[in-house]
Amino acid sequence: LGNGQSFSPSHSDSYPSVVTIADNVHMQNAMRATLGIESWKLVYGYSMGAMQALHWGALYPEKVERISAVCGGVLAGNINKVFLQSLRHMVFASKGWDMSSGRFIGSEEERVRCMRAFARIYAGWGMSEEFYGTAEFLDEGFQSLEDFAVNSYEAGFANGNVNNLMAQIETWRSSNIADSFNGNLTHALGSISAPVVWMPCTSDKYFISTEIERHCKQLQRGHFRPIQSSWGHRAGDPWRESQAAQLDHIRANVKDLLGM
Repeated sequence: LGNGQSFSPSHSDSYPSVVTIADNVHMQNAMRATLGIESWKLVYGYSMGAMQALHWGALYPEKVERISAVCGGVLAGNINKVFLQSLRHMVFASKGWDMSSGRFIGSEEERVRCMRAFARIYAGWGMSEEFYGTAEFLDEGFQSLEDFAVNSYEAGFANGNVNNLMAQIETWRSSNIADSFNGNLTHALGSISAPVVWMPCTSDKYFISTEIERHCKQLQRGHFRPIQSSWGHRAGDPWRESQAAQLDHIRANVKDLLGM
């Protein structure tokens, strides 16, 4: 919820101030029960989807047989929150933000400016220093750094809704699996009984692989399978032709998980 088609601020002024990852999983479980599905053979998620997959394992361990979490963690770490706060405060500084209602009410021109700024912040965090330092964007067919920022990032946010994105940020930055276990992260991680294949990217600046490795060791059946790549967070979304190695890594490890 928040930045999707089911229920978002763009659909209703009554959208809650915060909808958590746990809230999403509880609603998904209600849908599962309504559909008459006994359990999931596999819960797979990328990014915030990975957060949900791991929450599934902790909140409903008897309903999940396997979990694959790609480029996502069990909480928003401090460095992640710095990134998310930069997005929020950029919107707060825009002419279109109304402090009294806590909503963006600006013109279309102001929305476009916000989305361009959103994209530029994402571009700085989404890819690694190595990707930019070695100008890998040129290998992807972009003519320059500016061409990459405009056509790879700005294009992706061109039709974005500011209020929906702000709702997504609130869900993301409030995420902590321990909140459902009286703040006890060890208990939360230990509650996941399903085998978990956890695949962070070694250069991801949102979900840090070393932190994920520490968390993975606290799982009952955790398997740490990092993606070695300079693509940062985008390594977990390997739809581009040049990402064949990342795609192969994910596919091989999911296949391995399905045999567990």
